Amino acid sequence: MFKFSFQVETDEEAPSTSGKDEKTQPNPTPNGATDSDVQENIEVYPCEELSIDTLQSTKTPVNPDVTTTFTPAAEYPIDYLNQLALLDETFTDDIVTAESDHSDLVPNRYEGGLKVWECTFDLGMFLVESEDRRAEFREKKVLDLGCGAGILGIEALLLGSSCVHFQDYNKDVLTKFTMVNYELNCGSSDKEGDRQDPVGAVKFYSGDWGSFTEKCHDKYDLILTSETIYSTHNYAKLLELFDRKLETGGVVYLAAKTYYFGVGGGVRLFEAAIDADGRFRHELVWKCASGVKREIVRITRK
Repeated sequence: MFKFSFQVETDEEAPSTSGKDEKTQPNPTPNGATDSDVQENIEVYPCEELSIDTLQSTKTPVNPDVTTTFTPAAEYPIDYLNQLALLDETFTDDIVTAESDHSDLVPNRYEGGLKVWECTFDLGMFLVESEDRRAEFREKKVLDLGCGAGILGIEALLLGSSCVHFQDYNKDVLTKFTMVNYELNCGSSDKEGDRQDPVGAVKFYSGDWGSFTEKCHDKYDLILTSETIYSTHNYAKLLELFDRKLETGGVVYLAAKTYYFGVGGGVRLFEAAIDADGRFRHELVWKCASGVKREIVRITRK
């Protein structure tokens, strides 16, 4: 039985944005290994496009008792699976190893995709705060990078995006979490039970960012990413992805903690990496006024 360590929220409770303490930050690799040690000795997962038809063949109705609702605006409620839905799921060895080691992160094996982290809610709220910001999504092509539950990509579809691609490291995260959440919010069936196309086209990709950059030839008007800069080792790879996947006038919205205890990354370090790289501008557009320090950065090409 799988018992991952994230908290269950009830539908009556708004998702918490109060932040995590040091114990619930992504944890360092067990046995004292560093990110660079692991990168040198373990081959990363190659990019693979996953078909939602796999989900359709095993699809069963989702019990409302195992879902939580995030409501960035009254007209955009988003349902997603909570821990109760995952207790009896069978996951790959990498995810089970992370759970048994009480770790939210095993670099190049499991990258925390089964948790919904605080900054996802921050960015989800931010994107609907003004009509101008909502209008950014209409008929646009969007990448939900490091998507996890897929909340930001689902929100983009609800806001009128013409196409959303969901990317996360682990296949199990996408097939047992992201795709189910997408179906809960965007899937529909006719009276004969056949699936109808959602408003926006979607694709799902698993694997490493470097491999995704090489294999996926699409470009995006908007890239949404949350809690993905905890490891400084991946900054160059992330900036290269932005450069090759962002349209000329495109925008990246990145939500993250100011500093990640235990793994060393954070917003200031990533801004320094952007400045050293020289290809992008960055602007701090939101920050948390209390509790764990969290921020949203808007990134555009120079």
